[in-house]
Amino acid sequence: MKKQRQKLKSRKKKMSLFLLLVLFVISGYLFVGQGDLKASTVVTKRDFRLKAENRWSGLDKKSYADLEWDSVKGLSKSGYQLYQSEDGNSWSVRSLNYGKPIKVLNIYPDIAGSNTLKSWMDGLNLKNSSGEKLINVKAVSQNNYGTNPNGYLKDAKGEFQYDVIMFGSWDYNNHLDISVTAKNATQEFIDSGRGVLFGHDTITPNDRGHTNFNSFAGQLGFKLQAKSFQIGSTNVKITNNGYLMKYPYELQNDMELKIPLTHTWGQGILPNSKTTKWLEFEAPFNWDKPGDGSADPTFYLATTNNLGMIQTGHSNGTSTSDERKIIANTLYNLAQVSFETTAQDQTVKDDRAPALANAVQKPGGSVDNFDIEIDSMDQGKEYQWYIEADTISSGLKKSDVVKETIMSNIAGYFYKIDNSATSTLAGTVEGYKDEFGRIGSSKYDIYVAPTGSTNPADPNYDPTQDANLVDYDTKGTISGINGITDLEKYIHIVSVDRSNNVSKVKTIQIKDLMNEFRVFEKYFDTEGTQLQADSYQDIPKDSNYEKIVMNIDNYVIDSYKIDAGTDVATGPDAKVSIEKVNKNYTVTYYYNKLIQLNVRQMIVSGNSEVISPSDGYVQIDNGKIDKNSNLFNLAVTSGKDGEDIDYSSVKLAKSGGHHQLLVTLMVPEYYRFSGYIATTSDVPHDKKVKRDGEIKLDITEDTNYWLTIYVEPTVDSTISPTPYSWNYKENQLGKIENSGQ
Repeated sequence: MKKQRQKLKSRKKKMSLFLLLVLFVISGYLFVGQGDLKASTVVTKRDFRLKAENRWSGLDKKSYADLEWDSVKGLSKSGYQLYQSEDGNSWSVRSLNYGKPIKVLNIYPDIAGSNTLKSWMDGLNLKNSSGEKLINVKAVSQNNYGTNPNGYLKDAKGEFQYDVIMFGSWDYNNHLDISVTAKNATQEFIDSGRGVLFGHDTITPNDRGHTNFNSFAGQLGFKLQAKSFQIGSTNVKITNNGYLMKYPYELQNDMELKIPLTHTWGQGILPNSKTTKWLEFEAPFNWDKPGDGSADPTFYLATTNNLGMIQTGHSNGTSTSDERKIIANTLYNLAQVSFETTAQDQTVKDDRAPALANAVQKPGGSVDNFDIEIDSMDQGKEYQWYIEADTISSGLKKSDVVKETIMSNIAGYFYKIDNSATSTLAGTVEGYKDEFGRIGSSKYDIYVAPTGSTNPADPNYDPTQDANLVDYDTKGTISGINGITDLEKYIHIVSVDRSNNVSKVKTIQIKDLMNEFRVFEKYFDTEGTQLQADSYQDIPKDSNYEKIVMNIDNYVIDSYKIDAGTDVATGPDAKVSIEKVNKNYTVTYYYNKLIQLNVRQMIVSGNSEVISPSDGYVQIDNGKIDKNSNLFNLAVTSGKDGEDIDYSSVKLAKSGGHHQLLVTLMVPEYYRFSGYIATTSDVPHDKKVKRDGEIKLDITEDTNYWLTIYVEPTVDSTISPTPYSWNYKENQLGKIENSGQ
């Protein structure tokens, strides 16, 4: 029983698999490779897989979408068609044949001079990367086509053998309308998704007798009104710089060109139609009847999906080179049916500006010479696609709806450093663009390319590359920034992508980018003389600066000042601090010069009855010595003339602006001031003394002074003096003690 149950279970499993396979076939899953392809993002899952990949052509300098989808069996004559949308709501047909040879049937209006399209296209010598001719034209007269249109449009198997039909070109279309048979065959061709381009005076109001041609007017979004819509000249201008003007020929933005004289006649684009006007007539006009505003008759070229009309033909077989390029682009973009499972959508465009740049200081370098690293992210444009497969037995099959962001990635950065907090750099860079909308390489004087750039300014640029946008280094480097001279300046940066979209300006003050700052240290005396070479410390941002006051020989610290602040009094071995350094600072240390004064008192012409004092007492005026007093009392050694008397020494700080020491002797009782000798070196002092009433020493230049003060008794040697007053010495000692010396 157990084995029977297992056999029954196995049979049920096989039957379920068989039924599932049958359901797949019935429901139309008649394709191979299902599940092999994965789109970047699937919006809606449908009958078969589609993958869209953002890619960049280095040779053509443009983005495109690389498309690949599952093969669907049993395709009808309509094959595959591509639909594209920018918002997921409005869809337009796009060509599946970019880079592939296309076949065009030119139906010329039965006059030899109108059979010109083949020679025009052959003369352009358009070829793909494999050397194949891109546009292959075969001509047939309108009369022959009208008799047996499918004999030309289809092959022996009944399959369409052309991608595009072009009618024309001749004035009045040589007064020929197509036959009903030709009209019906052409409509079938259009319904298959293939393209038709109508030339001058083909579709035109009924008073011209073009009833069958005019049946296509509604599909083109035209209103026909014979005498109201007449605009024409020899000048036309591109009014839409979109995809049709960029492939296979890239035509300049807003290009103006000369053409043989031609015009609209009775055709106007309805305002609510989906028709795109690509070029329009420019003054001076040979015809100038714009109508009542109910339709737009100014177009030279207009298209809707796989249909188009161009006004080539009024001048009977003449054309210009630029006009032929426009015809080639139009024919190529109207070729919208394919039987292959790969394609390139060349109509996509990255038209979004990159994000604002970021900037940081790169590691290494120094405050006065460092690099700034710039980075940005490109912001692309999102597109959606699906493939429609027309099958013989199961009708239309639709692929998944997929979406992909088309971005070209960062090409580089333009920058400017100045003193302004605002900038018009973005507008300046926009002004660098040439007639194709590209920024000319001659403008790279304030430009840096990223490490992984594909911009021509980069010496490593490879113009032949054609790849998906793999991650590469978008960072650029601005070198040689001086954080000393540029600290308060601003750097303005715009990012540019490879589609020449320019970002807004990112403005950053240089000091906001710096990782560390410099604290300059200067050393002056209070007279303004520099005492030694400047030094500095580089302090990491938001860290503290600390400095123990430096000792300088023969000087004593007086004060310091930070930048242009006030002087701060300080003493030796004090610490100077700045908290959270976030800019460059200058700390100026001020010192007073140390003056060493060596003083002694010498007794001359002694009186044996007068006591010779062992000490002398002087008062020194040195400006402000201790910030509170400008007087200084000093006891000095005293002895008789001829004895070896040592000097009493003291060091005084010379304050700013004070250039003299005033030394006043406190003359002993029974003595008088006799004079002094002052020298700037320790040399013998003789009796040649100065007898000025005041002792003034010039202390501008030197730092050491030797002073001998001479006193002599006031009592005649023949007179006996009164006893020595001990109160004198006590008074002098009291003064010294009170002065703290």
